[in-house]
Amino acid sequence: MSTENSLLLKVVPPGTGSALDLGGSLGLLRTGLEALGYRYVNLDLGAPAGGGPTCRGDAHRLPLRGASLSLVASKDTLEHFVDPQRVVSEVLRVLRPGGLFVIWVPFLHPFHATDYWRYTPLALRMMLREFEILSFESPHWVFTVVGLAAVEALKRIHLGFLDRPVRRLCGWLDGICMAGRTQPASFAAAYRIVARRTGPPS
Repeated sequence: MSTENSLLLKVVPPGTGSALDLGGSLGLLRTGLEALGYRYVNLDLGAPAGGGPTCRGDAHRLPLRGASLSLVASKDTLEHFVDPQRVVSEVLRVLRPGGLFVIWVPFLHPFHATDYWRYTPLALRMMLREFEILSFESPHWVFTVVGLAAVEALKRIHLGFLDRPVRRLCGWLDGICMAGRTQPASFAAAYRIVARRTGPPS
């Protein structure tokens, strides 16, 4: 399991009910979420090679009943949605009161695939204004940002095999420097957010 997946799962409490992996592709969060007690649902547009979603659909119009989920996990997906505010509204609709929305979203990160957006802390708080934000952190700080740039340069001079050790070292340095910090940082490679749905069912 990737370091980022482990860091996301670290803030997911044990629970019951269904957990939606929003745009989960190969289902890499399945084992971790099931170990925490959730029934895993992987929603994506199509079936990638080597595995596929348990539910096909568009995150802008989730094919799920209102107030039917205990947890929604969005790992590296919010930046790929054409209308992310609509997706957040759909997540609000399908979560039960007290249900959690756990997000991992890149900030200072290379452009890739169908990347539409990058979000500042202000933008994320605005998008999540109907949720109660329980935590908002930057597990990957400036060392990871520098490491991502270094990896891109190394690939161009045929030293891409150094990708993993460079990322591991930078993640370790960030872990030391960011230990105990509970507010989002500048120069963050990514943000990790836990938000709770409040109020009556939609």
